[in-house]
Amino acid sequence: FISIDCGIPHDSSYTDKITGINYVSDSTFIDTGVINNISSEYSSNKTLERQFLNVRSFPEGIRNCYTLKPSSGDVKFLIRARFMYGNYDGQNIIPSFSLLLEADVWDSVNLKDASGIVTKEIIHAPKKNYMYVCLVNTGSGTPFISALELRPLKNSTYETQSGSLLL
Repeated sequence: FISIDCGIPHDSSYTDKITGINYVSDSTFIDTGVINNISSEYSSNKTLERQFLNVRSFPEGIRNCYTLKPSSGDVKFLIRARFMYGNYDGQNIIPSFSLLLEADVWDSVNLKDASGIVTKEIIHAPKKNYMYVCLVNTGSGTPFISALELRPLKNSTYETQSGSLLL
């Protein structure tokens, strides 16, 4: 598993108390962006998962990419990207932007409100021993991300002739 909490300090990690999954900082997966905390109005919610308390935003550049290097082998992966705005920038303007996997458009991220959570999932069989997950500024606000997760799947799961499977 690779479980990334986007926006926590460099070299920090924690184990989620509910799932037991270890989350690490995104600082070794990307070298752009700005770390932000969500507004206290939203972070005071006691039921909010820890991964949503911080975000990494990308106010500069059109395309900002995470480089994921899972263990090699003939494996498919479930890739999950999660987003919660939480008015991290104090602007209270909910952005929308695009999400890419490698060079292909994966999906659009459109949040309904500041407390809403959007989860995007895709099954992907990489051709190389690394993958890029990119956030693209489409002119409708600054892209950001809360969490990025990568889970290996048995190769017999979700058969496809080529490419990726969007959930």
